[in-house]
Amino acid sequence: MLDCDESIALVHVQEQPAVGDWSANFIAGTIGGIAGLCVGHPWDTVKVRLQSKELARKYSGTWNCFSTILKQEKVKGLYKGMASPMVGVALVNALLFGVYGFFMDIQMANPNDDPTLLQIYLAGTGSGIVNSFISCPMELSKIRLQNQDQAIVSKGSAGGTFYKGPMDCFKQTFRQGGIRACYRGLWTTILRETSYGPYFLSYEIFCRALTPEGQRTQDLSSSRLVVAGGFAGIAGWLSTYPTDVIKTRIQAQHDSTPKALQFKGFWDCTKHMYREEGMRVFFRGVNATVIRAFPCNAATFLVYSLAMRAMIPTPDEALA
Repeated sequence: MLDCDESIALVHVQEQPAVGDWSANFIAGTIGGIAGLCVGHPWDTVKVRLQSKELARKYSGTWNCFSTILKQEKVKGLYKGMASPMVGVALVNALLFGVYGFFMDIQMANPNDDPTLLQIYLAGTGSGIVNSFISCPMELSKIRLQNQDQAIVSKGSAGGTFYKGPMDCFKQTFRQGGIRACYRGLWTTILRETSYGPYFLSYEIFCRALTPEGQRTQDLSSSRLVVAGGFAGIAGWLSTYPTDVIKTRIQAQHDSTPKALQFKGFWDCTKHMYREEGMRVFFRGVNATVIRAFPCNAATFLVYSLAMRAMIPTPDEALA
């Protein structure tokens, strides 16, 4: 889901925007996504390390993982794998924005009506499912790069594979298993991305709750947008977090790994994880995710709203 790595400054608007507003929304969403990525990526690296079976044993917890990476790999280690989502921010925002708007349009007979919470939920879920086809290969590359800690780099990563960067990861993955290998974990990614439904829904609920009587949600102050975006990010992640852990395990596997040791799919991975590590494994790294979710999504929405206000004049400014 909204890894702010891919991110999401796709705010529902209650009035049909003018043509010029769509491009402004896309530009602001891209800038907001980059801001959220810069704030949240270090904690995403911690989350992925804790979710990965081979690396999780090295760390006693969230803060130990963070401090160990910082000590052994410096700040650069916390930002490993960031190039892949950085490149994808514009593409993902364009896709999410377009698909979310499309699903809203086909549900609403009158575009001037306020959408129901159910319509917002369904549009968010639909946009997340479509987005899966972009985010799956992008996250596969990110996860494998994030899992290359110093010890692994010195002797080659799991299965004897070492990646120099996102494109090198894509090339080697494609060479080993074709396009199917690049889409390893697609169905699990689709399940995980349904969290855009709860995300958009909770964001709208928070916005409505924080809107003073007699005002519109579009007029919320930056501080209230930060609160709504931050808590919506936490709600979205918690709604499908166990699925994200399973996805990480599946995508972290290499095609060079012996077939007998590879997971056959979502349920096979789920059974193996539960049998070997118990229920706790499905929430491994959740602390890092919650720590990251609020500032990451808050930064995304704050920068988004400021960029929108800079590009689109208010009615009073337009008349001046």
